[in-house]
Amino acid sequence: MKAKILLLGCLILVYALLTSSVNADDDKKNNTTAFSFALIGDTPYAVLPGASDAAFDALRDEINANDALRFVLHAGDIKSGSTLCSDEMFNDRYARYSQFEKPFILTLGDNEWTDCHRLKAGGFQPLERLAKLRKIFFSETGKTLAKPMRVMSQARDKNFSEFVENVMWRRANVMFATAHIVGSENGLEAFDPAGGAERTSANDKEVQRRTAAAVHWMNRAFDQAEQNKMAGVFLMIHANPKLEYKWLLQRDANGAVNRPGFNEFLIALSARIKAFAKPVVLAHGDSHWFRIDKPELPAKAGVADEFLPNFTRVETFGASSIAWIEVKVNPASKDVFQFEQHLVTKP
Repeated sequence: MKAKILLLGCLILVYALLTSSVNADDDKKNNTTAFSFALIGDTPYAVLPGASDAAFDALRDEINANDALRFVLHAGDIKSGSTLCSDEMFNDRYARYSQFEKPFILTLGDNEWTDCHRLKAGGFQPLERLAKLRKIFFSETGKTLAKPMRVMSQARDKNFSEFVENVMWRRANVMFATAHIVGSENGLEAFDPAGGAERTSANDKEVQRRTAAAVHWMNRAFDQAEQNKMAGVFLMIHANPKLEYKWLLQRDANGAVNRPGFNEFLIALSARIKAFAKPVVLAHGDSHWFRIDKPELPAKAGVADEFLPNFTRVETFGASSIAWIEVKVNPASKDVFQFEQHLVTKP
């Protein structure tokens, strides 16, 4: 009997270690093996459910044909802000993304839920649409879309169990994570009065809780990277957090930039990047402006932004720009991450 109890205890311990692991799809035998993945976003954009989209099909086929790519990251906005946030639209996008032949990791954008209060988007209550998106796109907690790959979901954290969309994984000694931060000032923008949906305190509380979850998840990703002495960190959100708007946004007497909806996340991110002292990339979509730059970040509330040499921002192509970014990852390299643009020839 004691032997059986001991065996059961060992099995439980092994299971706990496995389920708490974030080394999904990691090559443990050679954790410095270079690899590549595809980064896309804001696509397909204005395409209606069931309509043909030769350009997106060409993008998908090109990515599928590239054997060097290990997975695909989509930075959100699965539709335009002026198309209906219908179940039909959501199911259409799920079907299109399922045609990828590699693990497909999606973070949600504002167009598919935060901005669904707009008249042209159908006048939906955003929180109801968010619940529907989670049911359709994240029904299998801890597994990617398209080709299944194990990832760790924040849903395993009892304090943030609703955030099935926030995931992390590691490959070749590099940490990857998604955090649910969206455009439209992270959901703080006023509702369209013509849409008919009423903004309530529940909408405001959702922004606070989702931001807290994103900060917690980002911190956990850095904790893992530091504890395991990883070579780099790659984070993906949807929103353009207005890093390049430094001279256009309101600033106080100390030069601190006010970025409503984003300050809390950016300040926390800045502290972790500085402490990590190895290459960190923040990828996002939202504004459809392909760029790779090194913008300054707010070090703390009430002070001017600060340049961090180990930080790089990359924004995806999107909307009418049918293209994708190949991110080349080499843990043995000083820079770890390199970027190559792929412009898709429209059929």
